[in-house]
Amino acid sequence: MTNRFALGVVFVALYVVVSAAGEVYAASYFQQADVFVALLLSFAAVCLTFNLLVGRDGRNVRATKSSLLIFASLNLVTAISWIGLFIGLKYAEPAIVIAFMVALGPAATVWLNALIRRQGVPPGSDVAVSVLIAAMGSYMVWISASGNAGVEWGARSSFGLFLAIVAGLSLALTNILIKLLFDRGFSGRQVLAHRFYGIILLLLGLVDHFSIVPEISQHWFAIAMIGLSTIIVPLLLIQEGIRRIEPVTVNMILSMAPIITFLFQFFDSRIVPSSHTFVGNVLITALAVGNIYLQYRRSA
Repeated sequence: MTNRFALGVVFVALYVVVSAAGEVYAASYFQQADVFVALLLSFAAVCLTFNLLVGRDGRNVRATKSSLLIFASLNLVTAISWIGLFIGLKYAEPAIVIAFMVALGPAATVWLNALIRRQGVPPGSDVAVSVLIAAMGSYMVWISASGNAGVEWGARSSFGLFLAIVAGLSLALTNILIKLLFDRGFSGRQVLAHRFYGIILLLLGLVDHFSIVPEISQHWFAIAMIGLSTIIVPLLLIQEGIRRIEPVTVNMILSMAPIITFLFQFFDSRIVPSSHTFVGNVLITALAVGNIYLQYRRSA
């Protein structure tokens, strides 16, 4: 049990590092390119790849009505979380966008997990840390609105932060829905094969179809890097983590993402290092690490 928990933590931690690097790169790329084209191509590639691979699992899990409902819900929240994340990255500082997402995640997961998976009342330490992390998210609002962030406050910054909040709530629900599918015997490949139909349909409606070919010809390398670093590799890592540890633990590890993202921002010349952002990210990370330790002790 202890080894399973530790391996799950490693997978999610690797997800944090890889996706943080990809998100900073994507935020810079989206300043002058079409976000929807990059996302459409990346998710289409993921969906096609895993639909081809899913037959090799050797599993024959019967799709019940409840499972189909979970898959439909997963498609919906997946679309909301990813669209919210990438549009948020376009209009706000990446470290603050990620902080919003992960600050809300644990607080939402504590109660959603108890409600949906009927896990009972969560431990008091989980509740207390979740409330504190959510409070740090409020501090990040002040940082952005007061002009103390690394990116200048613009006309659409509030819209970007709002989408980050929505994406954070959707991400918490996503982790629980994936865990429910694993509990019903579905494999990681099966989940990846069938969770992106909703976002692909949404992107087909949002994208400028005449810009797809020019965008690919001009930015094919950047699109491939964004797809690999923000979608394909992170998804494989996070699902292996979710399989081994509980959703609350997953979200606590994800709470370390803002400080990792902040460090990668030093490679982006358009972002001015902000001491206020750094302090907020450190506080969120410290709370997350403390609660991961408590969860590790309980699992042992």
